[in-house]
Amino acid sequence: MSDEPCRDDAPDDGEMLALITAVGVALNRSSYPVTETAKVLREICRAYDFDATAQVFATYIVTLDEKKGATEIANSGPGFRFDQIAATEDVVHRLRHADVPVAEALATLRKISSARPPVNPFLRIVGYMLMALGFAFCFRMSFAASVAAVVVAIPIAAIQIWFSAKGALAALMPFMLTFISALAITLWAVHGGLPDPVRVAVIPVLTLIPGAMLTTALIELSAGDQITGSSRLVYALVVLMSMAFGLALAIDLIGIGSQDLRDLTSQQAPYWVMWVAAPVYAVGNLMYFCTPRRAWWWTVFFCFITFWFTNLLQHWMNAAFAGGVGMGAALLACWAVNAHDKNRPSVLVMFLPAFWLMVPGSMGFVAISGAITQDHALSSLGTGAALSLLSMAICMMLAAVLAPAITRPLRLRRSARTGTAAS
Repeated sequence: MSDEPCRDDAPDDGEMLALITAVGVALNRSSYPVTETAKVLREICRAYDFDATAQVFATYIVTLDEKKGATEIANSGPGFRFDQIAATEDVVHRLRHADVPVAEALATLRKISSARPPVNPFLRIVGYMLMALGFAFCFRMSFAASVAAVVVAIPIAAIQIWFSAKGALAALMPFMLTFISALAITLWAVHGGLPDPVRVAVIPVLTLIPGAMLTTALIELSAGDQITGSSRLVYALVVLMSMAFGLALAIDLIGIGSQDLRDLTSQQAPYWVMWVAAPVYAVGNLMYFCTPRRAWWWTVFFCFITFWFTNLLQHWMNAAFAGGVGMGAALLACWAVNAHDKNRPSVLVMFLPAFWLMVPGSMGFVAISGAITQDHALSSLGTGAALSLLSMAICMMLAAVLAPAITRPLRLRRSARTGTAAS
């Protein structure tokens, strides 16, 4: 039996072209920066001895077979859930080693793209509620504010799960959901005396805030992908501003006074709630985003450790810099776990919940809302949000540079050290 059965299948150029395009689309939908996606596609082409050029953009892929003069273009589509991201990374890992037939890999990727959520919709809503509660604990919201955030999160989650919007309506969804959330919270604040309505209104829609997209755009711009980075950055800012407008519009319609928009989060809840904030949020994340079982423990672990490591760093450095160092260290640790754990849990599945927990995008959201509502205490958060995003982007790029040193098999590193000592 041949040691390379996948190469013996001799896939035709049309299949390989379709495969490269499908992998690019899947990685785009898995939130990979285009720089990393392009690198993976080159490795797969080398593994299967296929001469193709792929141009990766934020929302579509262009693949060219230079020998045949054939071209394939595909739109990326909406983002993947965590079960789809993990399955995609499994296929890509095998493809990088030419360890799977092309036709089989292509069929698997198409199946992943259309896979239904493995978690019951009602459990996913419960997960969304737990995420909202975890965020409320992070902000040390009062009991009333935490209850309000969790209650308003229910219809927001239901709309996202059951209502599939397309075209112009899909682009308006962040604005509409933020407006609904803010309208409900401000009405609650007026009639129930709810403190800090701006932050409470943000919590149910935090998953819509493009903090990850903003950071990815900065990574791409820093890596020289000017077209993709710029377009992604502009789109993320438009989403952020539309959400801030929805929040400000609701506040204006209800007529809530500016004195009620101030940041009242400090000392609203006892300090101990922060110890359970990250685990509560992480468990909710597992349920809502359909995280595979093999990554459950690691997801909770990285959320908890990253949250407290970042808080610890803030005693010695600026909070924005602490967030960047914390994110870089978490990403590096996720790569190490992926390389050395026999179950190979997905790097993104482990890392993204911890990243979202730091909610750098929400600070920008609140800052823009403060500017619109002329609340200077809130609008002043914008500088910190921008610095935090830039810090995270740079530290994550440094982690990518250091990753090869910790992802090589341990036996190879020992052999290298032995050889150096012998010489």
